[in-house]
Amino acid sequence: MANTLSKFFTRLFGADERATSASSHAVAQATVSKEQVAASKPALADVETTHAIATEAPPAPSAPDTPLETDTVAVALKLQAWKPALPVENLYFDWIMGYPGEGGNFDTEQTVLQALYKLLASDLNDAVIVPRVPSVIPQLLNSLRSKTISAGELSRQIVRDVVLVGEVINTVNSALYNPADRINSLEKAVMVLGEEGLRLVIAKVAFRPIINLNAGQFTRRAAPHIWNQSEKCAVACHTLARGMDPFHAFLTGLMKNVGLIIAFRLLDQTCEQGKFKYSAAFQPIFSSVASTLSYRIAQRWEFPEHVIIALQQQAGGRKAIDWSPLGHLLHTADLISKMRLLVNHGQLNGTDKKLKVGLNQDEASCFDLLNEIQLYDTSGVQQHPPEVKTG
Repeated sequence: MANTLSKFFTRLFGADERATSASSHAVAQATVSKEQVAASKPALADVETTHAIATEAPPAPSAPDTPLETDTVAVALKLQAWKPALPVENLYFDWIMGYPGEGGNFDTEQTVLQALYKLLASDLNDAVIVPRVPSVIPQLLNSLRSKTISAGELSRQIVRDVVLVGEVINTVNSALYNPADRINSLEKAVMVLGEEGLRLVIAKVAFRPIINLNAGQFTRRAAPHIWNQSEKCAVACHTLARGMDPFHAFLTGLMKNVGLIIAFRLLDQTCEQGKFKYSAAFQPIFSSVASTLSYRIAQRWEFPEHVIIALQQQAGGRKAIDWSPLGHLLHTADLISKMRLLVNHGQLNGTDKKLKVGLNQDEASCFDLLNEIQLYDTSGVQQHPPEVKTG
């Protein structure tokens, strides 16, 4: 399974990234710190000590021998992480949990944290069930690399996957492309989307079953919001990727929440009750471990090193983060997308002047237009294939 996914993402990122991906995988094998492994043992310290252990970032991968692309080049000035004037992270966590924590249940918190640390100390290939990538997707990615393949040939491959057909048609008729008349011809849709558009659609189709896993009460409640935020985060990364590969930025945004959905599945397994009281310290610990899971999984899937580093930086730690450009972008896009979602669902006041404090003009515009510039219809893929013409 891991090998299949590794090959898939190698195709997704392109052959030029293979050397970088292999280097990343070899360098980053020390995936869990000793403190994290120790924390999985039954005798955990109090919540504050646990928080310190959870946010201790694993050692960063060493610099590669060959230079990476623009987003990993050192910058003259250290990047400063944006800190919203409003408690976006806390509000978002309470919202996807379905209620505010209202205190804390120490025993339940410890049970959850022990399970999370045990998962971190395990072989994630064995511990986490990751859906298989539809067979048509790797074939399509190989075809996209060919300069001679026609739109008709691509259409004949796409039509074999119902979900992919729905995503292609929905995307080409979205506000981003805004056609004068609805496009129902699959071949015309492929021509309008182009190579970059098709790669984005394929990435979304590959990630949707990973994010949108139905399990117990916690996951069922949180998964739709997490997927919606994942899409918005990916779109924000793509939109704000100045001087970076926008497709890599898009994939990094989609990857950010993979660990979070796994952490929620773990909540389903460890908490019989659908709700529990949690302390103020629980949210940052839970979020940090979820980010570490995303980073670990990206290692397993042999993502490019600059993507792994960006994901690793989201876990935080006791030391100040020397942000990479992609890591800094992901941090900002993640918060902007959470804030956008909270405003859309009435959890924040959209006219509050504090919302944009500290954002530059591009970031503020991205927040304002995030719904209009989204690449996909987030209402969900169609259950049945739309009526499309392949010629």
